[in-house]
Amino acid sequence: MLRLGIIDFDSSHCVEFTKRINQVGVPADQWVEGARVVAGWPGTSEMAPERIGGFTPEMQACGVSMVDSPLELIDQVDAVLVLSLSGTPHLERVRPFLEAGLPAFVDKPMACGQDDAHEMFTLAAGADVPFFSCSAMRFCNEVVEFVQDQSERFGPVHGATSYGPAWRAEGNPGLFHYGIHPVEVLFALMGPGCRTVSTHHTDSTDVVIGTWDDGRLGVVRGGRTGATAYGFVGWCERAVIRQDTSTRFAYHNLCRHIVSTLSGDTPPPVASEVTLEIIAFIESALASENRDGHPVDLPR
Repeated sequence: MLRLGIIDFDSSHCVEFTKRINQVGVPADQWVEGARVVAGWPGTSEMAPERIGGFTPEMQACGVSMVDSPLELIDQVDAVLVLSLSGTPHLERVRPFLEAGLPAFVDKPMACGQDDAHEMFTLAAGADVPFFSCSAMRFCNEVVEFVQDQSERFGPVHGATSYGPAWRAEGNPGLFHYGIHPVEVLFALMGPGCRTVSTHHTDSTDVVIGTWDDGRLGVVRGGRTGATAYGFVGWCERAVIRQDTSTRFAYHNLCRHIVSTLSGDTPPPVASEVTLEIIAFIESALASENRDGHPVDLPR
């Protein structure tokens, strides 16, 4: 049984992940086997400090013990989940655990810049421990099924549009807050290889057009008004697939990957190169926005 510790309680993910892993307060079809969240540090938050006091008793009700310092977790757990709402503190939150040789998962956004993200992957590689970061939205059943079936049933993907909410918040600039979800889905559909992005930004909507190395176009539409459901369109060799996506099993599926990866049973479900490209995509999209939509090349 893998013993997990959770860092920072300012995101609802601390409760949602714990309920599924500890099999408390959710239906049996949401249960995840093989691990237990045994301890946590409520932490601090610049984005939503008021949430910590509400989520802490919920975590205790799930059987999670509290510690006064994150370093206390090192001797109590086998792996750690850093779930801070903002991507900015993630590097310093996860650093002592990677340096101590503990596997780790870092929630989205992994970081709000390339330098921090590279440093985390470097630390994990140096310690030779499992480590990854991603959005749960890439594990919605409909996205997973499309990716699994696409090659045999539909043929190569010639282009895709991913849509969903893109609400913004200080502390996660641009699409790093909610917009990262449809961005991750786009990369799940298209794969890596984006070369250039161009952003069309209004108060209500972001439309980001990415050009891939092979000439394919991938589009993210992030909305902030009206209906903001998740979904995608995939233009394939033999079909055009239009698909709304449900979040019902997104957390469940992600938590299964977390347990399997941090246990060392399977490799990370998202390669470091893909995660770094997603961060570069979002950084470049914001740079394009600040340049009135002028195309911006992703760093290589």
